[in-house]
Amino acid sequence: MKKQVILSFIFLLGLVKIGFCDQKILYLNIYGPGQQYFNIYVAPPIFLGNRQDHKKDKQIIVDKTYETILKNISYLPFLKSIPGKDIIGGPKIKGVTLKDIDFNKFSINKIDLLTTIGWNIFDNNKLKIEIRTFDVFSANLYVGRGYILNKENQAYIAANRYCRDLMKKLTGKSGFFSSMLAFVKRTKNGSKNIFISTPQGYLEQQITNLKGLALSPSWSWDSNYIVFTYLSTNKHQLLLWKRNGELKRIMIPGNTIISPVFNPQGNIVVSTDMSGNPDIYLLDKNFNIKSALVKTWAIDISPSFDNTGQKMVYVSSIYGSPNIFLYNFKTKQTERISYLGKYNTNPCISGDGKFVVYSTLTEKGHRIVLCNLKTMEETIITNGPGNDEHPVWGPDGYFIAFCSNRTGSYKIYLTTKGGTPPKVVNTGQGDTTDVSWSKEF
Repeated sequence: MKKQVILSFIFLLGLVKIGFCDQKILYLNIYGPGQQYFNIYVAPPIFLGNRQDHKKDKQIIVDKTYETILKNISYLPFLKSIPGKDIIGGPKIKGVTLKDIDFNKFSINKIDLLTTIGWNIFDNNKLKIEIRTFDVFSANLYVGRGYILNKENQAYIAANRYCRDLMKKLTGKSGFFSSMLAFVKRTKNGSKNIFISTPQGYLEQQITNLKGLALSPSWSWDSNYIVFTYLSTNKHQLLLWKRNGELKRIMIPGNTIISPVFNPQGNIVVSTDMSGNPDIYLLDKNFNIKSALVKTWAIDISPSFDNTGQKMVYVSSIYGSPNIFLYNFKTKQTERISYLGKYNTNPCISGDGKFVVYSTLTEKGHRIVLCNLKTMEETIITNGPGNDEHPVWGPDGYFIAFCSNRTGSYKIYLTTKGGTPPKVVNTGQGDTTDVSWSKEF
């Protein structure tokens, strides 16, 4: 496969950030009970230069930045974007800095945050965009950043970086805007291959070009690798994708090799049937079988680890039907944690080890369940229609991605631990399944 560098979004080539003074004023606890939110208005971009400097090609980049910021905000349930037409007295502002804004008008309209975008052209047709967010109540600058952009696709980069910094200020976490999804999609030749994109579906890229079925991709903790199962003819193989585009085949015993993942220590953990029914094994750094983590007479698959590597959840059919179990490496204790349904699969434990999401089969189809490991309370957080399956945590422990065929074909959707209305990720045509969410880049 042709070597390629992973998304300019990651490396931020050609984009320079200019910092402004900012103050921490507002804060949202998105991890507590209930769902707080702030009203935000994003004003249309304002050109700050002379009219003769105005360039249509730069306007395209500016407009794309503005549109992307609005779209990014739509993914954040704790920010409610207010349209300009709903602002009494009109949304117009004189400029983009403190002295240009009548904060009383926005305060009366119950706007908590006001974002302005200014742009100019200088030094041989270079584009500079200034983005500021103000706390309306205190009339202070909350976040301010500047970017020098050269290409249209850098609009996505600037918007993502700005929204990352804004989310960090508001919530203390920013993983949504500095992470990647990996997923499986069928290609034109009928095969299934691995793709990656941002959580909003930006900058989608096919990273494998295999004839056969690529399944169950999983990111490494450092986001430098993706391990997955590859099925060609009738045999399973284990493949490792490196960020430079290189593919490595890992030879391990067994005909059925499924649900590979990385643990936080960087080792691959995989289920293979080398002793009969599939069991869960730990590989060493040389990709040899090191030890069995779960070995029973039943089918044991789908391991998932918390950030410490002390807790692992997995699926086992030891009680007849598939259920979710938690193993604590420190206490050496195993406990069943799924009781809501009789067919429970695809567990994923949150990084802090406090919650598990999994898929349960109901009379109306598969649904996503959130299990609180402290109280052992299980709550269904999606309601279809169709099947909601394969949930995974985002790196911030707030967002959850899952796959659903609620509109006919399988797509990736995003919700939160509070079960906010799911929002689809734009991954184009064709079924999209087997989603995995990276840690922060």
